[in-house]
Amino acid sequence: EKEEFRKVNENLISQLENQNSFSAQVDQQLMHVINLRHQTSFIPSIFKLKVEEEVAFPDLASLGTDKIRERLSALRIFNKKISQMRLDMFDTVQVENVDSIGEKFHKIRNLVFLRTKLKFLKKFTEKWVEEEGNDVQEITIDRLGSEAGPIFLQVFKALKKEPKFFRLTRDENQDHTCVFTVTFRREGAQDGGGPYREVLTSICAEIQSKIHPLFIPCPNSVHSVGINRDKFVPNPEMNSPQNLRELFFVGQLMATALVYQGIMPLCLPSIVWKHLVGDPKVPTDILGFDHMTSQSLDMLLQLEKHGITEENFDQVIDFNFTSTSTSGVEINLKKNGSEKRLKYEERHEYVSLVQDFKLNEFNVQLDAIKSGLFSVYPEYAFKLFTWEELERIVSGIPDFQVEDLKLKTECKGVSSQLLNWFWEVITEFTPEERSLFLRFVWGRTRLPQVGEERFIIQKSTKSENSLPESHTCYFTLDLPVYKSKEVLKEKLTFAIYHCRSIDTDYVV
Repeated sequence: EKEEFRKVNENLISQLENQNSFSAQVDQQLMHVINLRHQTSFIPSIFKLKVEEEVAFPDLASLGTDKIRERLSALRIFNKKISQMRLDMFDTVQVENVDSIGEKFHKIRNLVFLRTKLKFLKKFTEKWVEEEGNDVQEITIDRLGSEAGPIFLQVFKALKKEPKFFRLTRDENQDHTCVFTVTFRREGAQDGGGPYREVLTSICAEIQSKIHPLFIPCPNSVHSVGINRDKFVPNPEMNSPQNLRELFFVGQLMATALVYQGIMPLCLPSIVWKHLVGDPKVPTDILGFDHMTSQSLDMLLQLEKHGITEENFDQVIDFNFTSTSTSGVEINLKKNGSEKRLKYEERHEYVSLVQDFKLNEFNVQLDAIKSGLFSVYPEYAFKLFTWEELERIVSGIPDFQVEDLKLKTECKGVSSQLLNWFWEVITEFTPEERSLFLRFVWGRTRLPQVGEERFIIQKSTKSENSLPESHTCYFTLDLPVYKSKEVLKEKLTFAIYHCRSIDTDYVV
């Protein structure tokens, strides 16, 4: 079977490589378009870029529709052949040589549709569930008791840690896929999916806050500079055996997202996701979480641009061989580094030492998370994905295109005028408000990367003085018949900011 696949694979790869118009960058753009569209099928012969896609990806658009369709046809055939193989055939970890199927697959994983990769995981999960059983744990969470403690620690203590309990299954008594079902003590929500998602959302909020700071704001956030000001990084001070067990557990929870996407809204920079999939971390990754350090190092590598010479170096640059950790601790980069002043001829060594420290500062914490991931699925399962794909699958899309949500929407009894007002309001919302809106109607802060869930907007029988009501278990919004767009916006805005009690099947 492997030898047959090798021959087919080599022929297909040769065909793909012969389409010289497609550079790695253009291929990446095309795959991005396809993976965002992949909840709906596409036919290469009639495929056409949308106007907004042409604007976003001018290099791809410049090739013309015919060449894009030709490329898609080749990619579709390639993915069809790939999908017929077993997941363990793509083991890119235990490889005997560079010509192995797993190694070849790893090199071309960017050309494999996300849907194809997820099918592998689904088959893998179904096989293990068949062998190990379909045990869904039931836990009770207390959100109202003053002595209950963080939800994260309640779940951590309540759940069994055996890997089989983290492979998502379908509860025979429910219509949703889950790892565990949730009962909220002294609350009325029934777990049709909403409380389960709400617990995971709450866990992410807690571990990215002072409540239980396994993750802390990255330097860009602290100093309000550069990109990714909303990102968090592992807390380097969380290195006790108990902390590492908790991070291992976080990894197990993250693994569940490979089957049920977008359930862990963790806001983490590229350095984290690259570590988890085994991609090399590079100096530019530092810019994604510590702009000031990256800028300082760039300055040392380009002194002439700043008018700094060997002669005036000591007067301008006052650095020691130290760096500051994300948690604010001074770290010696070499023995007695705090006592050793940087000299002109040592600047490249200093830059290298800082880069190495920054890129590996969180390795202890990330290795614990990775061990949790690999306890649920084998390492080669995660190497199917690029770091960008893993981020989107685990955490969903931070903001969403309103048009994408429209494609998932079904209306029941809502007038066209009210519906138009609703979409105008959602479009006018800030990204944060759209995130709050999703949490209000679905128990999530991000729109999943993939999935067939339908968003239902239905007419409410309550008066226009009432607030909109949500049914998070079923991704449904009950919308009263408001007399103006302004009233609709006022009521909906109030609801998303103030009505956070889960599942208005029971109460808002």
